[in-house]
Amino acid sequence: MLRTRLLTVATIFPLFLLALFYLPNSYWSALILLLMVTAAHEWARLFDISHAAAIAFAVSTLLIAGALCLGASDALIPSAFVIQAVCVVATLFWVFVVPYMLKNRMHVSGRVSVLLLGWAVLIPLWAALVELRRFGPLYVFFAMGVIWLADTAAYFSGRAFGKHKLAPDISPGKTVEGAFGALAVAALYAAILVVLGHRSGTMSLAGLPMMMIGFVVIVVLSIVGDLFESWIKRQCGKKDSGSLFPGHGGILDRIDSLTSTMPVVVLALMCCKSIWGIL
Repeated sequence: MLRTRLLTVATIFPLFLLALFYLPNSYWSALILLLMVTAAHEWARLFDISHAAAIAFAVSTLLIAGALCLGASDALIPSAFVIQAVCVVATLFWVFVVPYMLKNRMHVSGRVSVLLLGWAVLIPLWAALVELRRFGPLYVFFAMGVIWLADTAAYFSGRAFGKHKLAPDISPGKTVEGAFGALAVAALYAAILVVLGHRSGTMSLAGLPMMMIGFVVIVVLSIVGDLFESWIKRQCGKKDSGSLFPGHGGILDRIDSLTSTMPVVVLALMCCKSIWGIL
C-alpha cells in the first residue's frame, strides 16, 4: 500500500507543478473545474445517489460555475467581486456552520440537503483556487504547502506521542498530540518563509507574528475540513470517496483540507489587497 501511495504521488505531483506554474489562468481554471465536477460525482455517489443523478449533479456543478463567470472578462474566471462574495459565504460556512454540525454530530439527510452541501463544499474551492492562482503560482504552492506539511507532522507526531483522541467517533486515528504537532510545524513553516522573504528583500520581519497566526488558523481550518469529510464518510459507511488515485482514494479524499482553507486564504489576501493596499 505504501509503495502504491508513493508511486501515485511521484506521478501526480510533477504534473500538478507543471499545471500550476505553466498553464494560463483560464486553462488552470478549466482544470480545477474538471476536478471539482469529478468530485461532485464522488460526493453524490457517497450518499448512494444513482449514477445518472450523480452525473446530473456533476453537470449542474459545471453550470453553476459557468453562471458565476457571466459578465466577467474571461469566460472561465469569475470577477473578483463574485469570488469575494463566494469566499465570504464559504468562510462563514466553515467557521460557524461546520463546527456546529460536527459538535452536534448532525446527520445529512434528504437529497436536496446533500446536493446543496456538496455545492457549498466544492464551488468555493474552485473559485478560491482560480483567484489564488491569479495572485501567483507561489501563493497556491505555499498555501497548500502548509497543509501538506501539517498533515505529515500530524501523522508522525500522532504516531510518536498520540495518547488523546481528537474526535474518536468521527476519525479515530486523529489525536490531540498530532494536532499540536501540525500547529507547531505550521508556525515554523511561517517563520522560515518570513526569514527567507526578509533575506530576499520581499518581506519584513515585522510580518512574522501575523504570518504565524495566519498559518496556524489555516491548519485549524484544515483539521475542520478533514473531520467534516470523515464525518460524511462515516455517515455513508464509506472508507474512501472513490478510487481515482491508487492508494489515496478519490478526489474528495485529497481535497478535504483544501475545501475549508482555500476560500479563507483568498478572502484574507483580497482584504489585504483592497483595504491595506499590500500584495
